[in-house]
Amino acid sequence: MTVQFSQQQLDSLTRPFEQRALEALAKGDLDAVRHWLDQMERGHAGLDALSAHALARKMGKLRQDFGETEARRLLEDIGRQLMKTWHAQLRQGDEKRAFADLISIYRYQGDAHLAPLRETDGEVILDLEPCGSGGKLERQGLADRHPDWYGRWSDGVSTFCQGCKACQNALNESLGEDVWTTEKGEGGHCRMRFRKLSSKGARLFTDRELETLSETRVQQARNRLDAGDTDIEPLLKGQRKEWQPWHDFGVVWLEYFYATALEKGGADYLDEMLAQTYEPAFDAGFPHYRALSDQELLEEVAKTWNYHCADFSVTEEDDRFVFHLDPCGSGGRLFRGEMWRDMFHYGEPLSPTMEEPHNINFNRRQAPTYCTHCAASNRAQLRDGPDGSNPRFFVIDGHVQQMPGQACRQFSYKKNADRSDMDPALPAQIGIDWTSKHRAIPTRNLKD
Repeated sequence: MTVQFSQQQLDSLTRPFEQRALEALAKGDLDAVRHWLDQMERGHAGLDALSAHALARKMGKLRQDFGETEARRLLEDIGRQLMKTWHAQLRQGDEKRAFADLISIYRYQGDAHLAPLRETDGEVILDLEPCGSGGKLERQGLADRHPDWYGRWSDGVSTFCQGCKACQNALNESLGEDVWTTEKGEGGHCRMRFRKLSSKGARLFTDRELETLSETRVQQARNRLDAGDTDIEPLLKGQRKEWQPWHDFGVVWLEYFYATALEKGGADYLDEMLAQTYEPAFDAGFPHYRALSDQELLEEVAKTWNYHCADFSVTEEDDRFVFHLDPCGSGGRLFRGEMWRDMFHYGEPLSPTMEEPHNINFNRRQAPTYCTHCAASNRAQLRDGPDGSNPRFFVIDGHVQQMPGQACRQFSYKKNADRSDMDPALPAQIGIDWTSKHRAIPTRNLKD
């Protein structure tokens, strides 16, 4: 195989949708702008769906393995950590920003529709018509089709919504007041109430803010174009990272589940959790990625990194595209302590590194716990051996990012690449031996 694209072509093919929309806007091509707005609106859809399913399945696994009472306790422990910055903010009386940030989490969930906010002297009310996370999973019928993972608990509330309720309970308990509550409706609808304490009787939001806080930038840009206003450049710039509130909240939430798994059963239990709740998503995606041409694969993975809130560059080798992630939008930013609202730092509660090597942490010492899910996705792609047919569209080099501030690296192998030419060091990072006669998986917990 040979290199197919110049560096200029690579840069052009992997640029974000917002840049293409800005180029069309500069040319006055509003039809093209609307086309790219459609692409921008759906840009994070795959990542959004992956987060919702992975989170729900982890909640379901805790319930299956430890029972409902213990699962609720664990969810509230996780909720306390997730809500700690809101607790501090509300204690300081900054209710406007605290409520606005909670609302922004739900604004970017896939297929959600948020009604304009309402405000009274005592509360702010948000109607999700419907909700784009737990409500969406319910509308898809998953609670009935897969009750172990998504089903309703003894109180009638489905699995994902239990996690949301746990966050509310944890925040309210820490404040000694019911500040954030929800009322579930039919068809995935939900009403959220944010009770004012320090600002009771005062107005927090202007009429314009009550309207726009429920809208994404894409929705606002469309509304302006419909009204004949083409001054939308500020709404386009940086749009790929606009959904960072839900993106980062979900990433931190997932990390806390990994930490909980380590506390409950060690690295082997975390390995099992990821095998059951994360790897199936890669298995389901294999037919799609197997059908892509090399250029389509390049563009698809670039879209993923653009909407994964990553900063990256791309180079091409004979058999693969190499994404240089500086940083990756999840594990890399967690490692650097660069999450939204300063939500996460390793060393805090539920934020450990893994001291000992294990296949699920790329057989590293002091490995960042979150990055274990990349070891799991590598395993899904590589477990069928050097001559297997699984597409190798998202292979991570788990040894390149050793310290905060270092870049990570991901490989997307071309459709007709010689599969046996892959460096056996990559599967060896996760305990898969492609050099021995039997291709055996060595004993777990390999030591240096």
